[in-house]
Amino acid sequence: MLIRVTALLLILVLSGCALVPGQGPLAFNVIENGTKAETGVPNYHVVNVTEHIVARLNNVGEPSLSGRFGTREAPPAQMISVGDALSITIFESAPNGLFQSGSSGELSGAQQVVLPTQVVDQSGFVKVPFGGRFRAAGITQRALGDVIERALSDRAIEPQVLINTVESTTSTATVLGEASRTGQLELSPRGDRLLTVLAKAGMQVSESEAVIRLVRDDEIETVPLRTIINVPSENIYVLPQDTLFVLSEPQVFNALGAVQSPGQYPITFDNQTAAGAISLAGGLSESLADRGGVFIFRFETERVARSLLPAGSELKTTPVGVPVVYQISFLDTNSFFWLQQMKIRNNDLVYVASTLVDELDKFIGIAARSSMLGL
Repeated sequence: MLIRVTALLLILVLSGCALVPGQGPLAFNVIENGTKAETGVPNYHVVNVTEHIVARLNNVGEPSLSGRFGTREAPPAQMISVGDALSITIFESAPNGLFQSGSSGELSGAQQVVLPTQVVDQSGFVKVPFGGRFRAAGITQRALGDVIERALSDRAIEPQVLINTVESTTSTATVLGEASRTGQLELSPRGDRLLTVLAKAGMQVSESEAVIRLVRDDEIETVPLRTIINVPSENIYVLPQDTLFVLSEPQVFNALGAVQSPGQYPITFDNQTAAGAISLAGGLSESLADRGGVFIFRFETERVARSLLPAGSELKTTPVGVPVVYQISFLDTNSFFWLQQMKIRNNDLVYVASTLVDELDKFIGIAARSSMLGL
């Protein structure tokens, strides 16, 4: 029997305790399996957390609207486009002018006439009585007014022209998803920031669960709403033709392995750290946890992964990103400072490996029971 137990014990150690039911893989299994791959590309990339790694993650790791789209101070000048409906008001400095008839009225001794709403035709032109056809598409309201004034100056009395856009086909953004007003929303000429547009749309999802996806040209970025609220630089201007998706996606992380309370936990605020995540799970199990085997499993973008790995590393890519496993050792007291700076992200998996001693204890228990049963 002793020979049998000794042989089984040797097999157990060499196999990484795979034969014993436990909390999950041991720390060296996690590290070793990351380097195994028949193709030569790692199954995932193991990164040891250091002060340098945490600083790099805080600089480039978080999804960012301002990082993706920039932080321009205001949208470009609003141009007239085909299909826009324009209100054209013409003023003359004295009565009995060219536009004295029609729906005119006295205004400080001057005469004014408001033309019927003019829609910019498919060729980009509008028509003004006594002036002719004017190209409107691609220029500003003020520029169009100046062109019309010059055309009327030899017939009207010191004309001044005021152009307003009654309805715009292009100065709009599209809002979809969990909002009371979906579809196209008109943007003001001064420019509207993201939170203003979302307020107009009337979101129907709570702040803690809302994520905002912005599509601009061929660029896409998704961030939690609370990030936009708490980080002023993320409240960027919405540009014409932008598409906003208001999505309900609770932000959560999972804690597994040798923690006091394994399970799924909500990320309730923007700066939730890895230290806070482990605390929510009750901390490490005093009797089971391998303090050198604390891991965070996460998918990173290729850009972030390349910034973390040695130059020339061949990346393991998947449709959802590059799988990265961050290893943290509680045996190094510096790790407590790093964990307070490392932010936890949606769908992160925090895993604490069990100690080899714990697995051996389980094996001895199994072996003892087997011996009693005569196996």
